[in-house]
Amino acid sequence: MAMHDIVRMEYTKLHSRAEYKKSLQEAGAAIIRSCIDLNWNNEWQAYTDMSCCPPQKPDLKAWRPVYEIGWTGIAELACPFIMGEKLLGLPKNYFEKARNGWELFDQIADAFHEESGLLNDLVAPVDESGSLVNGWWIWYHIAEDCHCAYNNGKAVHEMLKTAEFLHNRGEAYPEHWLSVCLKVLDTIIALQREDGNYGYTYSHNEKKVLDWDGFAGCWFLPCMVYAYRLTGEEKYLDSARKAETFYSKYVLDLNCYGTPMDTWKAVDEEGNLAFVRGTRLLYETTGEKKYLEHLEAGACYEYLWRYGYASRPENDPLKDGWNSCGGSITSISNPHIHPMGVIIDGDLRYLAAATGDEYHRMRADDSTAWMMQNLELYPEKSGYGQYGITSERFCPSDGLVTERYSDGRPYSSWFSFNLWATANVLEAIMDLLAEEEKE
Repeated sequence: MAMHDIVRMEYTKLHSRAEYKKSLQEAGAAIIRSCIDLNWNNEWQAYTDMSCCPPQKPDLKAWRPVYEIGWTGIAELACPFIMGEKLLGLPKNYFEKARNGWELFDQIADAFHEESGLLNDLVAPVDESGSLVNGWWIWYHIAEDCHCAYNNGKAVHEMLKTAEFLHNRGEAYPEHWLSVCLKVLDTIIALQREDGNYGYTYSHNEKKVLDWDGFAGCWFLPCMVYAYRLTGEEKYLDSARKAETFYSKYVLDLNCYGTPMDTWKAVDEEGNLAFVRGTRLLYETTGEKKYLEHLEAGACYEYLWRYGYASRPENDPLKDGWNSCGGSITSISNPHIHPMGVIIDGDLRYLAAATGDEYHRMRADDSTAWMMQNLELYPEKSGYGQYGITSERFCPSDGLVTERYSDGRPYSSWFSFNLWATANVLEAIMDLLAEEEKE
């Protein structure tokens, strides 16, 4: 597609990579330590999202417990926590009173709901309603009690990815994790349409799709491939093939919409991350060329959202020394840079090796540099926090700036420290360390 050629050409002209000083090991260890020391809340017995408002109120305070299972939830922590234990050599008691990755996945496995055949979207209610499906996203446009594909698919993905990580190291994983994941995937296979669509939302009372329209179900695509690789059962690979045929149309049309529930079916960057992971696993598993071609299509879709040059923010903390290159915009309705794109950088490096095209490795390396420099904003430039945390919102242009210091000055990032962002950076770091370990 000519658009992708234009992006590559402009990238070559304007490329300028971010710089950072600390090592991956230092960053990974600091993130885990920050989660334990800052985010764990003994009263709620949960990890939390936190906020502050410097310079008057620079101390982070917990503002909500993180009870959701996937997307912005505890699965995002559980996977890299376990990888971190192994790759950084952390002792078993390292997490002290805070929950470790094993315990977080146990919480998710215990959230299986027999009537729907899916996972409850929450491991504990967030309000007096007692609902185990309605999380913070209900503030937006989800109008009924329902399971969301994004939560279920991402939670199952993280659990199966972790199981394969442990299996490949010759280490055991809890069998009930796999058992619960397969129950969920069997439900999804039973609901899957003939054209491959997995659906967007599901009934909490029966095995039924409520809304078919949306890309979020694509997260079940890589789940199916992991399930096939762990069990050898062909039905999971067959389902993945059907799904890839369906979801690839949206990627090729540059029209992936309906993944995050808070942007309500706007065209977004996030859903395609599932497609990139799924096509990488399909090609890795089958060797079929079409999946490599579609992996490259997914990568090029990502580059439409990913900065390849340094923008010029006018406000602190990003106006001096910060570089947008490597960061990816969230969606057309929420166009700040967030850290979620970093989770596919390993897939982009795999693509570079499979095709011999170093362009893809460069785009992945940009992302690594971008996330590492963000960590180094804290606390000196950010004005709060400590090394080992990162925001989910960076404003590469001033029209996006909505945050204000307590004295009214504009702030080009955010004072809400939402845990999923740091967790995604941690996962990307662990993926890199895992690749280095193989080498």
